[in-house]
Amino acid sequence: MPMAISQATETVRYPVSDGKPMAETPEHLEAMLYLLDALMRYFAGREDVYVAGNQFMYWIEGNPSQRVAPDVYVAFGVPKRPWRATWKVWEVGKAPDVIFELTSRSTAPEDLGRKYRLYQRLGVKEYILIDATREYLIEPVILHRLVGHEYQQIPNERPNDREWRAYSEQLGLYVVVRAEDEGYKVRLYDPSEGRIIPTAMELAEQAAELEARLRVLEAELQQRKEPGE
Repeated sequence: MPMAISQATETVRYPVSDGKPMAETPEHLEAMLYLLDALMRYFAGREDVYVAGNQFMYWIEGNPSQRVAPDVYVAFGVPKRPWRATWKVWEVGKAPDVIFELTSRSTAPEDLGRKYRLYQRLGVKEYILIDATREYLIEPVILHRLVGHEYQQIPNERPNDREWRAYSEQLGLYVVVRAEDEGYKVRLYDPSEGRIIPTAMELAEQAAELEARLRVLEAELQQRKEPGE
């Protein structure tokens, strides 16, 4: 079982931020925020699933220089509360089970090299790379699954020529990248319900539409009652 390394002999400070921006482009930021929000809503009913992102993960106790900041991650068997400012592998007892990295020009070499080897060594069960601009990876989504002690790339499903789907066994969801007129969109598909998990804006629009329909129905019912009153 992968274990964190302990080198601690005195109190050590583990920074929570390096001051760098969350994402390089609007496409990366949109994808990151969607994944965080959608996963938090999807696992809202489970107190043993921790979803977070864009925060430091430390794996060597006593050595804060050894750190990475996964864009989005999910850990099972970890209490949802309290929130953690950082993820320390030796405190939690494990690395996250699923990690998403949104690849960009500056991060692609590390995502495909150092992070790939690190996450494999730490026992991250699924490592999912997403290229939200379709510029840096062979395919816009690449899912690596840990088989034994090594990653295997899982082939994408192609329901049509504008969509790539990678199935996450850990999440029970498909990670979908879809080519649309305004660019590539990252979404999560729930096969148990046969639907894409909507964005927060889409949910708000659906709620507003439902409320408007209810008001119309209430008005119609009131009109039907009035003649006989």
